[in-house]
Amino acid sequence: MKIVKLISPVLLSFIISLSVFSSESVPQPVKGILDLSGETITEKYRISLNGEWEFYWNKLLRPHNFSGHTSPRPDGYIKVPSYWTDADLPGIKTTGDGYATYRLRIVLPKTDLPALGLMLKVFDSSYDLYVDGKFTAGNGVPGVSEETTVPAYEPTIMRFVPEKDTIEIILNVSNFHHRRGGFWLPVEFGSFSHIQSVASLQYGGSIATVSILAAFTLFFAFFFLLYREDKTSLYFAVTLLGMGLRPLFTNQFLIYTVVDMSWEWTVRFEYLSLYIMVTGAFLFLSEIYKYQFHKVFANVSVVFFISLTAATVVLPVKSFSYFTFPVYIFVVLFAINSLTSSAIRFIKNRQLPDAIYFGGFLLIVSAAIHDIVLAIVNVTGQGGYILSESIIIFVCIQSGLLIYQWVSSFREKERLKNNLEQLNRDLESMIHSRTRELTRTKNKAVEYSRQIEEQNKNLTETIQLKNKIFSVIAHDLRSPVVNIQYILNLLKEDEYRDKYESLAGSCINYSQMVINLLENMLVWGRGQEDHIRYAPELHDLAGIILTNMSIYKDNADRKSIAVNFTQIGGTKAWVDKELIDIIIRNLLSNAIKYTRKGGRISILLKEKPKPESEVMIKICDNGIGIPPERQAILFSPGDIESTPGTENEKGTGFGLKLVGELVKVNKGRIELESKPGDGTCFTIILPSSITDQD
Repeated sequence: MKIVKLISPVLLSFIISLSVFSSESVPQPVKGILDLSGETITEKYRISLNGEWEFYWNKLLRPHNFSGHTSPRPDGYIKVPSYWTDADLPGIKTTGDGYATYRLRIVLPKTDLPALGLMLKVFDSSYDLYVDGKFTAGNGVPGVSEETTVPAYEPTIMRFVPEKDTIEIILNVSNFHHRRGGFWLPVEFGSFSHIQSVASLQYGGSIATVSILAAFTLFFAFFFLLYREDKTSLYFAVTLLGMGLRPLFTNQFLIYTVVDMSWEWTVRFEYLSLYIMVTGAFLFLSEIYKYQFHKVFANVSVVFFISLTAATVVLPVKSFSYFTFPVYIFVVLFAINSLTSSAIRFIKNRQLPDAIYFGGFLLIVSAAIHDIVLAIVNVTGQGGYILSESIIIFVCIQSGLLIYQWVSSFREKERLKNNLEQLNRDLESMIHSRTRELTRTKNKAVEYSRQIEEQNKNLTETIQLKNKIFSVIAHDLRSPVVNIQYILNLLKEDEYRDKYESLAGSCINYSQMVINLLENMLVWGRGQEDHIRYAPELHDLAGIILTNMSIYKDNADRKSIAVNFTQIGGTKAWVDKELIDIIIRNLLSNAIKYTRKGGRISILLKEKPKPESEVMIKICDNGIGIPPERQAILFSPGDIESTPGTENEKGTGFGLKLVGELVKVNKGRIELESKPGDGTCFTIILPSSITDQD
């Protein structure tokens, strides 16, 4: 119920943010004509001119080219906003370099109209605009070659009063400096007063966004200077720095109000700010969720974006503009990692900060999806781009969490300080207490009594366990011995002489089962009396493993099981050879027993890097696996339960318990990973020298 209460507001905001797409569609240009004759154009009217425009490839046509009785025939109709490299025109192959003319005619309603306006963002990479035969605006100089073209970015709004009921818009666009040319943002059309108001709001919003992000960047940098051990604030400040720089070199291009910067360096700083933002985001994520793969992503992103930065500084725009594709991949990876990591931690811990982080990441991803769809789909309604506002909200959330963590840390320090003072007072009181010795004596008596009671309980359990083991062994020992006797009697018969090899092999296998059973029982019995002989020396584990693999080769071949052995690094360990033999034999026998026909078993012997100085043996199979309830008691003393193998092979049930005891005797440790139906992995860590033993 708590999870539902925490998640519900986040999901609600997500649904509301996407509700704009249910709005009613507005008229769109079709084959170069936008029919607004049925519209009511008021002072609040504004639409995007997204749709089909006439397109003339490799032609810079002026208004006089369309004034005669015969107008040029368009090469096709292209949807805008889009790059002309994406155009599908019959018989024409467009490239990134080139120039073109776009033409649109707007049919107006036959009513009194307010002064109209157009708002143009930026084109790649220069344009001239003609409205009703007059030059009204432009960016840079569109030309027919790289030498005659001057690229430029600067948003423009222009005012005009229509003189007739049809408006002709002609755009000459040229690109020889970017990887793609043409529209990449919509052209807005409407009443001039509303267009001007929207432009002012967007400009003011960009200034506010930069100011807020700059303030928060300094805020988090200041927090890092106060507490340098926690790098979360530093990485978040780096992310905010990248976010705050982007509005200077995109959208409203605020940098032009401060400095006269060339087009090439404007684009360079746009990309550099993106690199800074994404790198900081990955470092921030790796600091919040300290998983290994997050650190790997963060390190890879740092190296990758440093390389991109160097290339962006020295390469021309046409070359480094292709870097957006790998950057977008990193952005998608960040979105996936942030959502999955925050969701996993929230589900695991069910803490309020984790829920807030998940909601914040979900808000940003939802806002990004909202803005992408809004930029592509032409819809009516009051909805607009919300990513900037969502980022501001997330920044505020992060600020609140940071302050919350600082306050919590301060309270925890105060609590620990008070506890320490109280503990000192208690210790002083105990030192001067005249009853300390009596209390200690009483505690010892109680402890002795508890130990005796525990020993009696263990003794009773051991006796019961031994009785059960002997009962199981008596049954399991009888079966292979009877089979051996039966096979030997068959060998006396002439009709079975031609099956000598097969019967002899079976006899050897049954004998090996008896030997293993007796050896396990002998070592286990010594373990119960703490008489297991432990004589460690430096042994080559690879030889021990290969010897046991040869012993069980026939068993594995009988079930068509592939057994692979891999060795990495040194293979020597400080162990008792006989005990390790028993460990390997039991684990290998178990793997074959519980692996289906045609399965596989992999054995990895690997030297762990210093300073651990340990050797790892990992035996994995793709067999039937071990249920979770059995994993919990597999190595613990107590009831013994034997499970038949995949071909009904029998066992005593105490082989793995013996393995657990012998690993401890060899000063090692054993770990188990298993999933029913997928297989089992046993990992044994052993000391590689006498100095590594406890």
